Amino acid sequence: MRLLRRRRSVAVRRFDAETHRWVDADVSASADVAVDRDELTVATFNIWFDDYHAQQRYLAIVDLLRERRPDVIALQEVTPAALEIFLDQPWVRDEYLSASAVGGDAGNYGMLMLSRVPITRTTYSRLPTRQSRGFLEAELAVNDLRPSVCCLHLDSGKSSARLRRWQLRRIFRAQKSAEDAVLLGDFNMRDAENDRIAPPYCDIWPALRPHEPGFTEDTSINHMRFDARNKKRQVRFDRVLLKGTRWRAASIELLGTQPISPDLPRVFPSDHFGVECRLVRGRGRPRR
Repeated sequence: MRLLRRRRSVAVRRFDAETHRWVDADVSASADVAVDRDELTVATFNIWFDDYHAQQRYLAIVDLLRERRPDVIALQEVTPAALEIFLDQPWVRDEYLSASAVGGDAGNYGMLMLSRVPITRTTYSRLPTRQSRGFLEAELAVNDLRPSVCCLHLDSGKSSARLRRWQLRRIFRAQKSAEDAVLLGDFNMRDAENDRIAPPYCDIWPALRPHEPGFTEDTSINHMRFDARNKKRQVRFDRVLLKGTRWRAASIELLGTQPISPDLPRVFPSDHFGVECRLVRGRGRPRR
């Protein structure tokens, strides 16, 4: 297991139409151009790094996100090829800032965060891990607030349960000073690990939809997931957590629950479903 903990700054980039290139954005000026928002929408998607129909699947995810235009998009298992596809999209270039940790200390695949609101800083932190895992953190400039949005990917497998506890504690410590924080991504946690999420954090899906399981890996629906492993599974790996009282969750739903094409009825956008959550300004948190 790699125990090295390392935090590094990550460049926030914007697309320059004149040079037709992604260039470093001036984040020092972001505080002066903070946007007024009473609502924020965040989305997470583990896009599955496998080569199986990869380009078609990534483009299907692109279509889903283009239609919805979340304010912040957090993607995991992003390969260099997937990164190029997402950053080539005209709507991404026109509307979003980007920050990524792909390759290098992030392993064979990594993370991409896209934001329609100004970002004041972004960092990537390695976690104690067997699988080159870490978290990508961005501080947003919204109204007079500086909410933190953290895209994470914890180690997978039942044998890594204790390690995930360690990783989650590490992330919670990193967010200790943040008054408002959103943690989203692939937690790889099973229901037996749910007690690790406690105040001040709220797990949004069971808070808003307590009578629905919210499985993000579900072989009863996602036949591609079953075909890949020949094993039945229903788990809620992908989550959105909220800390703070100045934002509250208003809705949450799954993304990518349909095949990518009638001609490919057993191919889905990913082996995971995505999750989108709408936050609104206000006090308190959803009641359980």
